[in-house]
Amino acid sequence: MERQRGATFIGMLVIAALVIFVAVIGIKLTPSYIEYWSVKKILAAMAQDPALQGMSPREVRASFDRRADIDDVNSVKGNDLDISREDGKPVVGVAYSVKVHLFGNVNACLDFSASTAK
Repeated sequence: MERQRGATFIGMLVIAALVIFVAVIGIKLTPSYIEYWSVKKILAAMAQDPALQGMSPREVRASFDRRADIDDVNSVKGNDLDISREDGKPVVGVAYSVKVHLFGNVNACLDFSASTAK
């Protein structure tokens, strides 16, 4: 008589619970990463804009705010930007953190950083 082999019902439940757990965390973290990619896209567009050379820091912040309104970026505002000059070119950067509630009293803190410098 041969012994049967295969997955047990309990084993399948454990695997399903793990897959669901990972999926829930992924679903909760995805919007923060989408917003980060939007911030990077805005900064890349600003770096390509020839008008950036002659803008004052106030104008750079206003330009970022206008672009952020279009892309629905809420975590970063123009006042959060670090504006400096390297080799005569303006460099716009930002570093920020996002706290995402996962479940119960468990949160994820995501740190993001983006810049127009290559």
